[in-house]
Amino acid sequence: MNTTLKQALLVSGFTLTSSIAFAMGDKPTTEISPDPYANLIEQPLNLGEHFALRTYTGQAVGLALTNQLDIKSLNIVQNTSSICTSLAAAIGAEAVAHNRNNNVYLSIALNEPADAAKQATRMMDKDAVALVFGGQTPAPQNYALAKATLSELAKANYEGAIFYHVAVWAPKMLEKIAAEDAAIKAYLSAKQNMFALTINPNDGMMLIHQVALQANGEQASVKVLHQAEMNDSWLNLFKRSLIQRN
Repeated sequence: MNTTLKQALLVSGFTLTSSIAFAMGDKPTTEISPDPYANLIEQPLNLGEHFALRTYTGQAVGLALTNQLDIKSLNIVQNTSSICTSLAAAIGAEAVAHNRNNNVYLSIALNEPADAAKQATRMMDKDAVALVFGGQTPAPQNYALAKATLSELAKANYEGAIFYHVAVWAPKMLEKIAAEDAAIKAYLSAKQNMFALTINPNDGMMLIHQVALQANGEQASVKVLHQAEMNDSWLNLFKRSLIQRN
């Protein structure tokens, strides 16, 4: 994880939640045993632990998309990295667990920006599209994939919900894309059904926001729709994921 994204994740978690009261979410009703791996807090994650972090996060996101946002079908657009794939699979597994109908979930992996146009029809046949770009893929490539995806959604005037992974929302990709492409800016500025994931490691909370791209091109959290308390294992994995990898 590059330093810019690390800082963006931390700033996003703190600033987006500092002025908003948490009105939703349940506290655990039973006592949770301590995390036996808490002593590893200063060590970077290995690959398997990255997958574990995405399993915790993906399950919580999939549950929120299903229960809080009432999304019945979902396309996830991702890069081809194994870490993003594990997150997409976890989100999808939770979504499918709540809806066993046909054509409920599909993951669309993009290797290069041109792939977005090739997959445009497939990515827009469900209630929502989630942009999940992060993992081992370099930030400039993730940005290019996100921009290409949003360009296709804008061209088609896709009316379904759009969900942004924290690695897309926190670095303010939408602001940069809007500054470069007037058509995408106009499309996103008019949408009221956009949502984003943030993490507040200080309070140990995962949050789902309704978000907007304002007329001035700036991203904004409209309101917090859902928050989930992270247990120690999940939170420790997230904090360790922020350690600069050599």
